[in-house]
Amino acid sequence: MDLRRLRHAVFLADWGNFTAAAARLHLSQSALSRSIQSLEGELGLKLFERIATGVVTTAAGSAVVEEARTLLGQAEGLKAHAQRLSRGETGRVRIGLGPMFAGLLTDYLQAVWQPSQAVEVQVHILPVERLVSRLLSDDLDFFVADGRAARDHPSIAVEPIGTAPIGYHVRPGHELLDRKRLSVADIAAYPRASPNLPMVPLDAGPAVRQSSRPEAGSVYCEQVSTLVELTARSDAVLLAISAAIAEHIDAGRLLTLAIPEIADWSAQIVIARRARLYPTPTAERYAVAMATHVRNRWIETAQPNCAL
Repeated sequence: MDLRRLRHAVFLADWGNFTAAAARLHLSQSALSRSIQSLEGELGLKLFERIATGVVTTAAGSAVVEEARTLLGQAEGLKAHAQRLSRGETGRVRIGLGPMFAGLLTDYLQAVWQPSQAVEVQVHILPVERLVSRLLSDDLDFFVADGRAARDHPSIAVEPIGTAPIGYHVRPGHELLDRKRLSVADIAAYPRASPNLPMVPLDAGPAVRQSSRPEAGSVYCEQVSTLVELTARSDAVLLAISAAIAEHIDAGRLLTLAIPEIADWSAQIVIARRARLYPTPTAERYAVAMATHVRNRWIETAQPNCAL
């Protein structure tokens, strides 16, 4: 069924005259006449009857024209929906973030999400292993985190975003700040505050193990704001991506310990998607916007702020 012929029939029924309908369709009268004849032949029905002033629909023609209006409206709706899809303005997006990245969320959503767009956004803030599991079970479209738990996985495509310094942080006045030259072993006697660390080996894995003792106590929590408050009010040492707590460092509430042996330690930030799957344009728009947001906020403007 050719929708163009249906459209021609609707125009002819509305204007009741080949000349007027053809003019508005930007067709010649002969071309419109051939189109109507072809449609009648295809349907096996006489759709129009000639009268002195032009044409009127037959009884069958009236029924066909009304059905054609419905089909044409649905086709226009489908076209409009497809255009919104292609622009990433409709559909569902399921985003995963590591806990350290939660502070980026509000500004990111304000930049990319528009209330007038029919986009359902779901955000899941989880430890990286759970992000990997959800991605593999198709419960996420993409996630952003330290990518070491996803590296070398055949079903995951990893796009590097950049690196961001990781450090140990304490409150002002902490006695560790008085040490001339710190090592990770020096901080082991103090309570540890940290998000849950990935199970995969980290580049500074031995340093992490040396930096804490079970008897000193520890708090592992996915809510970074809670970890910051505990650290600011106690002798705990916070292990965190420095950019994730930059506002507290800039405000002087936390200071980054200068530890030479892990001076170059950094998070390998990635955006991870399922390999060999075609994302929806909406999911891809949100993924690209997230990668850009992380680069702008954390990577390009990252300036280490260490207590010496």
